[in-house]
Amino acid sequence: MSTQKSTQNIIQIALFLVVGAIAPLLDTTMTNVALDTIMKSLGVSVNAVQWVTTSYVLALGIAVPVAGWASNWFDGKHLYLGALVVFLIGSVLSGWASTLPLLVIGRIVQGAAAGVIIPLITTLVVQVAGSGGLGKLMAVVGMPAVLIPVLGPTIGGYLIQALDWHWIFFINIPLVLIALVLLTWKMPAFPAPKRGKRLDFPSLALLAGLFTFAIIGITRFSTGDGLTSTKVLTPVIVALTCLVVYVLYAYYRPTKALVSLQLFKSPTFDASVIILMLSGIAVNGAMFLLPLYLQNSRGLSAVWSGTYLIAQGVGLLVSRSQIGKLTDSIGARWVVLGSIAIAVIGTVPFVYFTATTNVWWILIALFVRGIGQGGLTIPVMADSYTGVPKPLIAEATTATRMLQNIGGAMGTAVLATIIQHEAPHVGMNAAYQTAFMWSVGFIVATAIPAWFLSHRKN
Repeated sequence: MSTQKSTQNIIQIALFLVVGAIAPLLDTTMTNVALDTIMKSLGVSVNAVQWVTTSYVLALGIAVPVAGWASNWFDGKHLYLGALVVFLIGSVLSGWASTLPLLVIGRIVQGAAAGVIIPLITTLVVQVAGSGGLGKLMAVVGMPAVLIPVLGPTIGGYLIQALDWHWIFFINIPLVLIALVLLTWKMPAFPAPKRGKRLDFPSLALLAGLFTFAIIGITRFSTGDGLTSTKVLTPVIVALTCLVVYVLYAYYRPTKALVSLQLFKSPTFDASVIILMLSGIAVNGAMFLLPLYLQNSRGLSAVWSGTYLIAQGVGLLVSRSQIGKLTDSIGARWVVLGSIAIAVIGTVPFVYFTATTNVWWILIALFVRGIGQGGLTIPVMADSYTGVPKPLIAEATTATRMLQNIGGAMGTAVLATIIQHEAPHVGMNAAYQTAFMWSVGFIVATAIPAWFLSHRKN
């Protein structure tokens, strides 16, 4: 009886933690649907509005290593509640924003908080449950990540139509307040183990500088500045300098650097990291692209564009149930290569779709694309640990999560740049077709590192 009660308590705690994650997960998918409305409301360009997504994902990616450090040195309950409060502040700032700079600041605050909340859920669930019965608990914890991409765009579309775009951020307020009350009341303390690396500020600053200045260089190029102009070259040179300095720092200070260079001695880890970056560009970039395409090129409302995107979420659900079994059976290589082929089949049609293309072709393409998307992340994340020494597993987790999010931020910036460049010359629909062509190119490029993933012969 006591064992059953203990199991029920653990599941209850896991459910409360999931309630805290609903707002950050929902926020990401709803914001993509709102981008066109925000762009018109604030009177900004596609290239400018992409910072609403890019700043969030970039802040989330940079916050991931901070979360890994903080979970070792601070009480887990206080850390989780504190991150939720910060996310609440970011939501209020974003909701009140009447200018793009203020909205981007709010999104940075939200992203930094989400970068702590999302990885911390897994850490705390493992702490409370130990090594037993994790399969069922991870199914509970993973459910919002599966369902919210299906429901989020539609919920966001209804909020925009019934109220306005500010409410996709204000809706977070009651969700976070409910989570804070439940977690304060029911969540146990998670004493800090006081072990692991201390937060290394030089590493964090260099990695943040590398990705931030690289994205600034890309976006400045999109405004019409040439590749050789000072406005583009300066941030690119700063980004390259950060990269070189970090490599030297990690080489001479291996015990302090956030991401050890030893990780890159594993071929499967190298392949996984490259795929996660490229798939982040292709998958997250296209998630930024699709709602804008459906609203600008197809003339759909925010509600209908969100409804169309349910097809992609259903495809993701279908693949998710089988991807893990296939990866365990035949290894990651063939699953990822097959998923690349499916993702290409689901994305290529968008290069040729016009404003009059039958709706069913669009829904079928989105469904197929969702199936391929599921196979581009799950097996790669699992395979990234193959050949990695046990003492470096925590750092491998930090590196893969961070690089996946950074790839997503870069993908948004790259595809927004392409639209901004092409639209004045060839028209909006043709500009979106070109952007989808680039997205296909990034997906195809992942086939090269995918060949170096693990595989098994039955």
